[in-house]
Amino acid sequence: MATGKRMRREPQRARFVDRDRLIRYQPERRNRIPGGIAPEDFLQITRILRTILHDIDNELKNAQHKPKELHIRLNESDKPFAFPVFAGWVEADDVRKKRQDWNHPDPGLHRFGDDVYSEIYGEAFRYAGGENAKNHFRSRNWEKGELLEKRAGEKATDPKAGNRFQTCLAMVARVDGQLRAVGTLVVGFRRKPPHALLRKAQDILRKWARESNTRQRSSLRNFLRKYELGGPRLEKSDWVRQI
Repeated sequence: MATGKRMRREPQRARFVDRDRLIRYQPERRNRIPGGIAPEDFLQITRILRTILHDIDNELKNAQHKPKELHIRLNESDKPFAFPVFAGWVEADDVRKKRQDWNHPDPGLHRFGDDVYSEIYGEAFRYAGGENAKNHFRSRNWEKGELLEKRAGEKATDPKAGNRFQTCLAMVARVDGQLRAVGTLVVGFRRKPPHALLRKAQDILRKWARESNTRQRSSLRNFLRKYELGGPRLEKSDWVRQI
């Protein structure tokens, strides 16, 4: 029976629980990147990175071309494109001493969680799924003036540390049954190593980032499984075509 009065409608509340939406506020999801990375997780990542750096150093056995630093970026959860989050950095003893002599903060602490885009990060994702395995590795040689590529907002941590060459590989993990590019591992040197040493360093990096089934070299990927990893599907890692 009509009363002649309008029914008042309650205002609809915004819904923020749709997992298909690329938004940060999604309650009850605590293992996303970067919000789910706690201080103790950061310490664990740092320990694993230090092991990787020592692994590369031990394999090269070359005092003149020792790896000087290793860092990791992880893709933000829910992002199907390249959206990097800086998650860890370790350095050789001489790099650390020089940094401390200049009273500069540890880059792992200083940059932890920043989402400053890196050209080499996007490039590593773009070539992550190509048929030519050599193209999976992307490199920068600051001796050749490639530092000019850096935008004003980019941190250029490697050149500031005196490491003039870096090589980068996209990490791959299975997410919801699909292989995805989920982050990058980057190792830096004072200068570009000879071809044979560079290939050996890249082989070790690949085993940590993608392929090895050994307990030690699988530890990083096993640790990262606790998070909701994000990134493009490997067969569509050339994300530029999707823009």
